[in-house]
Amino acid sequence: MNQKEYIGIGTIDNLDNILNDLQITKSFLVCGKKSFSNCGAETHINKIKNVQFIRFSDFEINPKIEDVNKGLQLFRQSNADAIIAIGGGSAIDMAKLIRCFSIRNLNKISIEDIINYKNDIKKNIPPLVVIPTTAGSGSEATSFAVLYADKVKYSVADKSILPDIVIIDPVLSISLSPYNTAVTGMDALCHAVEAYWSINSTDESKEYAKKAITIILNTLPDTVHNPSIETRLKMAEAANLAGKAINISKTTAAHALSYSLTSYFTIPHGLAVSLFLPDFFTFNYNVTEKDIADPRGVKYIKQTIDEINHLLGGKDSCDTRAILEQFIKKLNLPVNLSFYGIKLNDIDLILQNINDERLGNNPRRVARDEIRKILELKIKNDLLFTEN
Repeated sequence: MNQKEYIGIGTIDNLDNILNDLQITKSFLVCGKKSFSNCGAETHINKIKNVQFIRFSDFEINPKIEDVNKGLQLFRQSNADAIIAIGGGSAIDMAKLIRCFSIRNLNKISIEDIINYKNDIKKNIPPLVVIPTTAGSGSEATSFAVLYADKVKYSVADKSILPDIVIIDPVLSISLSPYNTAVTGMDALCHAVEAYWSINSTDESKEYAKKAITIILNTLPDTVHNPSIETRLKMAEAANLAGKAINISKTTAAHALSYSLTSYFTIPHGLAVSLFLPDFFTFNYNVTEKDIADPRGVKYIKQTIDEINHLLGGKDSCDTRAILEQFIKKLNLPVNLSFYGIKLNDIDLILQNINDERLGNNPRRVARDEIRKILELKIKNDLLFTEN
């Protein structure tokens, strides 16, 4: 089944007909604890009278394996014939994980089940309808899902994980605060940039990423400081495009470093990634024949990053790095690690929790000692700036 999209103002009203066409009478609803009501989704769900909804919201912002097991048990007890996710990336990922493991005869899943996941069971899986209420994760467009076990990030990836139907209605993002709008928007921008320079990039993924970058640069500041339904729609479309880009290319070094900031310092994911992204403009541009990771070569990588520089308005990678940092500051997001309490003696913790899979997608190979230098320089510069 190819993914079907409904994108635009008021498209949430299609949900009733969608469920009716699928002949759904009982649906398992995965949603946030408060956001489900605050965004107005609850009002729309209550209008649907011919479907019973079993609600599951007992999971954390960054879902843990224990949360998935709770949801999986409740889903099996519910005998629901479809799954609906309404919320941000966490709710959507949770729904994806419940669906892909629901066809396995497991009382609960383990880390080994996550690591070794393979869609080798020939069973029909329940249809999945996802309705994002933020413009950032792009999870509605990807065939992978994220969860945490003992503060370590894991991914499950398979084509079957891609949602069947997506409804993107900016009306549901109106209640987002300026801060959450900025954080999720930066997640989308990081997705687009990293997808563009990833070793897995293709012409298709780069086209998605290019469109997303252009929209976000022109739209995110207004959506944070002076939002309208039109700017929220554009950001929702950009996040979806960036999601399509990483579905092909995957993310790279900035994401690889970000997960420990979320696990150990409670920094929201999109913000955690954006704290590192500027550094990799200069790092990746300085690629050599000795540390090139992309088989397309040094010249290709430099040309690729120059294309991103041009999109961001920079004349070179150093200029782009400064432009990006200023862009983040304009969203009222601090760009220094020390603001979040990260000190020099925390570097080892970050190094121990780097996601090597994401690191391996970076166009330039990144050794641990090089990451240490990047972190030391960032923190020392933060301290120098604070003292002055």
